[in-house]
Amino acid sequence: MQTHDQYSGVFLPTDNQFAGYLRIGGADSLVKLTGKSFWAHPASEYTDIHGMLGDGRKASLVDCTLHGQTRHRLDENAQFESAFFPNYVAVGEEFIRSNEPVIVAVRYHFENVTSLLRGQKTFRSLNPDPDDVRRLLEADHKRSEKIAEEHGWPKHLFEPEIGEHPHLLYFSGVWEIIAADAKLGRISLTNRTSHGSGTAAGIGIDNEVTANIEFVQPTTLRDAVRALYTLHGLFELSLGHRQRYRWIELELTHLAKHGEHDRHQTARLYWSLCNERVKDDSKTSLTDILLAPCRRPEEFAKVAAGWMDSAAIMGDPRERFATAFFGHYGINRIVGAANMFDLLPESHAPKKKVPDAPLKAAVQKCREIFTVLPDSSARQSVLSALGRIGTASLRDKVCHRADKLIAMVGDKFPDLHLPCKHAVWARNHYVHGSSASFDYQEHFTEFAFITDTLEFVFAASDLLDLGWDLKSWMAEGTSMSHAFGAYIINYPENMRRLKALVVE
Repeated sequence: MQTHDQYSGVFLPTDNQFAGYLRIGGADSLVKLTGKSFWAHPASEYTDIHGMLGDGRKASLVDCTLHGQTRHRLDENAQFESAFFPNYVAVGEEFIRSNEPVIVAVRYHFENVTSLLRGQKTFRSLNPDPDDVRRLLEADHKRSEKIAEEHGWPKHLFEPEIGEHPHLLYFSGVWEIIAADAKLGRISLTNRTSHGSGTAAGIGIDNEVTANIEFVQPTTLRDAVRALYTLHGLFELSLGHRQRYRWIELELTHLAKHGEHDRHQTARLYWSLCNERVKDDSKTSLTDILLAPCRRPEEFAKVAAGWMDSAAIMGDPRERFATAFFGHYGINRIVGAANMFDLLPESHAPKKKVPDAPLKAAVQKCREIFTVLPDSSARQSVLSALGRIGTASLRDKVCHRADKLIAMVGDKFPDLHLPCKHAVWARNHYVHGSSASFDYQEHFTEFAFITDTLEFVFAASDLLDLGWDLKSWMAEGTSMSHAFGAYIINYPENMRRLKALVVE
């Protein structure tokens, strides 16, 4: 479909009292509306603006925030300019609005999606016998002649050009690579091919592997983007790097004629801030991918469906993981890596422990003493601490998740609780000012190791819950293009360094 990447030009708002200019440029996107008054926008934080582009396409600017207002001239010819930042721009045949459930599917292509797949069975280069090529061409010619006869089109002579060593490029015709059914809808990876008719310059077959979410019920743009963001997070974890969105397409409830059949209209979505987190291009070896659709399709489908279904309860800790895992080593990263365990729902944390009678009585007595004291931050801190007695501590939560890895591949990670414990102590040092177990600046390698431990334990245990086979993945070997592969290979040496540093 026609794209409007880096569009910069005329924008005619549906209110014809204003002239407009629209720039689609990621974080630099902007729309300016100029008229005899400022654009009247709702008092709420976001607003939708609709208008036409210079080529006649309809543009829906969804969730716009006011960027600024300028008055030009002070006389009767004054012009008032309102500038907005559009979070989303949808360009298509019809307008859409932020609160309308009109999206039936979202499809997109991202930077390294082909790294997930081998593709040797889907696309091949063949060197057949000339007679085989003649038979193929003759059969294709007969099909074309039959279609031409049905439609009254002119026919052509069969004049094949076949040399001594013909060469064929082949697409299997399999469009759907893999699919999984989640509660919100169908998740799939599909092939989207394109090719020319062939010229003296040659011919080829291009393909863009597309990730799709087909919703059970039509949904709003905000919910569609949220689902897309959730799925993208799984791909980023599997590849071990932030991934740049290349294009996003919406399939709408609006219908349009396509030959004898109706089809769903599509719109191209420009999400202004979708790539702001991506800093560098990166590649991951196919053998290092955590979830490989081509090697373990049933596992991929199960984990993908589970990931989407658990987004409501695991969205916050997974988002906290991503901000830490894809960041730079330092205080913020280890604090963030520990914080994701604090955000775990009760279903993923150790069960509460009921205090024994003496402890319960002591807690009650302390509560009575502090409750009658004047309100202060110290009083609230003590009462909060008393309320947490019996609940799992941060260290309890980390070790509880680490036990899942130990139960499956404990021989590969001896003494895993040790770096977990020191990671929690490091977090407490930076958050509460407690004593450090070693000099984190002086021994940065060991500091990075305990940070990596928190992230590996969190993500690996999360995927294990969803059906990931960690043991099989480790058995395949690693080239360390994924951080988890490097963690596994370097674990023995890092543990030796940590044990030599700390006094137990």
